[in-house]
Amino acid sequence: MAYNVFQPPKPVTTVAGVVAPSPTKPWLLYAYPWMPFPRRVIIYLREKGIPESQVKIARVQDPKFGNNVMDTSLPPRPSGSLPILAVPYEGQDADEKGYIYIRQANAIMYFLEEFCNDFQYGFTRPNGSFLGKTPLERARIAEVMCLAEELMVAWNPVRTFGTGAGPISIPEASKEMLRWVRRALGTVEHFLKDRDMMLLEGGKTLQVNMADIVLYNFLEFVHDCYGVDMTLGSGEMVEDVYGRQVKEEFPKLVEFYQAFKTRGSAKRDVEKGEVAPEYAKNMMSKWADGVL
Repeated sequence: MAYNVFQPPKPVTTVAGVVAPSPTKPWLLYAYPWMPFPRRVIIYLREKGIPESQVKIARVQDPKFGNNVMDTSLPPRPSGSLPILAVPYEGQDADEKGYIYIRQANAIMYFLEEFCNDFQYGFTRPNGSFLGKTPLERARIAEVMCLAEELMVAWNPVRTFGTGAGPISIPEASKEMLRWVRRALGTVEHFLKDRDMMLLEGGKTLQVNMADIVLYNFLEFVHDCYGVDMTLGSGEMVEDVYGRQVKEEFPKLVEFYQAFKTRGSAKRDVEKGEVAPEYAKNMMSKWADGVL
């Protein structure tokens, strides 16, 4: 697929053809605020110190209730899965509303990362790179981020076959996939073994990276919505997916999760729709017998 190269028609006010955020025309993040992938980007925005005057959350109703943008003064939601970042754009690729669109949570975060680490791009409070400053730092962050993404993907069959949120109940399949989730958690545990989690507590910012956000996003989503704290192993010797005997415990993940929960970015705002509605929680927390 060929992509047009961004050309800045107005170098003073634009960056590579993309209009810098401003109070008059902010970038828009179309999102279901309580769902996992949109929430990941919302946490990222808070950690980067990007206010809604620059990237405004365009809250969309749950599909069950209409799937419409709740603020009727904003353009209707674009097509595609949420989240979607709508970026003011001066070029032939813009739609009739003057936007181009970035889809998929990680792509949105990477796109924003390119812009908000330099004051000249219009962002008021960039908090440094979340991808690492050296090749080795970037590789280490990518290692954990890939594993954290694997956790979220592997969770889908767990909930599909094992909870009321899924279309078909196959408890045995759900339980087996849960073992694969725990395998990935064990690998993440290894990567975190030398990290001082106290540096993540409260408002400290210099130690946060993109992998932290993706990992916390998974742990919080499963805990808050499905009622399962994946950081808590049995503490016993169990057989892993390869038939090996391993001790099921994740002490560094416990430290990580508890530390990140204290951050302002992790607080769910009920009024902004960041808490799952009761109908959804009831389905997600209804587990088939024998899975957990």
